[in-house]
Amino acid sequence: MQAILTTILLRAIVPLILLAIGFLAAKYLKPWVSGNDERFARAQEIALIADRITDEMRLLAPDAHWSEWIDEAVDRLIRACGLKDADEMKALAHREIASQIMRKNLAGIAK
Repeated sequence: MQAILTTILLRAIVPLILLAIGFLAAKYLKPWVSGNDERFARAQEIALIADRITDEMRLLAPDAHWSEWIDEAVDRLIRACGLKDADEMKALAHREIASQIMRKNLAGIAK
């Protein structure tokens, strides 16, 4: 008798747990995932602007090493994207400029 009750209880608990997980995912995870579309679009915009800035800096200073103009490129990216001049935004802009430098294989250029 107890084995039957245990089996019934286990078969009832698992679907209830799965329903609770589904409810929590719909309530908390779904809004967070849907908000990522705007963040992704903004990240693409920042990447495109950083790409153009690195191209411009290479045209303005073709003989200069990238380490000489990276600070100016970061400042231009912050101004062009309208980012706040806070430390975390400078770090974000620096990471994006550095990723564009690495993507274009400019890191190994030493002139």
